[in-house]
Amino acid sequence: MTQHVRNGWYLGAWSDEIDRTLTRRWITDIPVLFYRLPGETVTAVEDRCPHRKYPLSLGHLDDEGVLQCDYHGYRFDGRGMCVGVAEQADRPRATLRRFPLVERDGAIWIWPGSPELADESLLPDTSWLTDPGWTQVHGVVPLKARHLLLLENLLDLTHETFLHPTSIGNAAVAATPIDVTVDGDRVSFSRRMIGIQAPPFYEKSCGLTSPVDRWQDGDFYPPGIFVLNIRVAATGTEEPDGFHMKVLYGLTPAHGNETHDFYALGRDYLTDDEELTKFQHEQQLAVMQEDVDALEAQEVMYATDPGGVAESSIRSDLAALRGRRVLAKMLAREQRDDSPRRGGVSA
Repeated sequence: MTQHVRNGWYLGAWSDEIDRTLTRRWITDIPVLFYRLPGETVTAVEDRCPHRKYPLSLGHLDDEGVLQCDYHGYRFDGRGMCVGVAEQADRPRATLRRFPLVERDGAIWIWPGSPELADESLLPDTSWLTDPGWTQVHGVVPLKARHLLLLENLLDLTHETFLHPTSIGNAAVAATPIDVTVDGDRVSFSRRMIGIQAPPFYEKSCGLTSPVDRWQDGDFYPPGIFVLNIRVAATGTEEPDGFHMKVLYGLTPAHGNETHDFYALGRDYLTDDEELTKFQHEQQLAVMQEDVDALEAQEVMYATDPGGVAESSIRSDLAALRGRRVLAKMLAREQRDDSPRRGGVSA
């Protein structure tokens, strides 16, 4: 039984990753095959032929959007229905699992659980990803650590002080408490740092000299979406003036204790400055690599921990503990559901 929540939206791919090429990606322990049909509609099916479980990603797609398994020639249309077997007159009654998808603002969201529960309104506003008033970069980083560790990393940004001191962190982050709210399953936090030293990243990105006001407002949309809203301004600058950035993370469990760490970074100032965009992207990747190194080291410790020693927590862990509790509740709810439809849908 998987330990991943499936009844929820995950970032499955960026739109520019998926074309007529067959693209396989593990999601919540399910091998998922993404591709585009004629007309550019994206589809996602389980990457297992119902005949003998051969990976369909090793097959091919014809010009009409028919997917062929290259083991025994089963062929499937865009609805996942078997339309025949190569060189044979009989057409087996076979279908592929297809997953609910939403393609919006350059992102492809997938719901790997019960399709009747898929609710598009649960997705956050991501219009800034394609808003011409914002400049954005995006990508995905592989992470050999469990989804929960990445979530707790994002919900407790206190670690910036210690893990990222040469870029986005300084003493003010750890010294400033956070306010945490829970609305249903959604967990939010706010950290308002007033009159502080500007970290190196913001000095270079915004051209600010200290003191500055720095805001961090984070929202976790379970099970797999985190959005951080950032405002930096010279101390005393009236809202809404200042420099604004957004960071989107798609926390998508892959297979076992591995995670797809999707990211997008946007800003609403100096949007035509290509050098600034390059600098910010390089810094984003450098910060993420520091996180990856830390989380993969943590994963080894969690995986080999014999237990017996109580875990210690402090006030800054509050949002992370709330997020942990939400995921545990969602997983328990799914594990009580004996529906055979959980995990995908037949076409």
